[in-house]
Amino acid sequence: MKNNAGFSLLEVVITISLAGIVLAVMSRTIKTGLEVQSFLADENAALNWTESVLEAYKNKESLSLGIADSNSKFIKNLELLEKESLPKNYKLTKVKISPFIDGEIKYQGLYKLKVQVDYDCHNKERRHEIFTLLEK
Repeated sequence: MKNNAGFSLLEVVITISLAGIVLAVMSRTIKTGLEVQSFLADENAALNWTESVLEAYKNKESLSLGIADSNSKFIKNLELLEKESLPKNYKLTKVKISPFIDGEIKYQGLYKLKVQVDYDCHNKERRHEIFTLLEK
């Protein structure tokens, strides 16, 4: 009698095929996870930049009322500080300080600060807007 202790060719082919399918699904999942992580890193970098501009304006001692854009000296200095930490394309498109009006009521000494940043993330234009109230 022969000893049939090994695997047949059919069993080996089925096992390798199943392993290949599992590895293909796992590699696709890992690739998707890395893309999502990269996307979220870009989103967080732009959000952090927007928040840092907002905080800089809130802490600015001589806060002048009006509209500042990305050409102002103050914003250029902020951009120089952020160059290393924000490698993606971004552009501060609007900083607007206006009196706070709720309905028809205008509050004296209370202002609304809006910071808007546009940036490219995975070849798509995106925008962050943050609002806060300032007391002056």
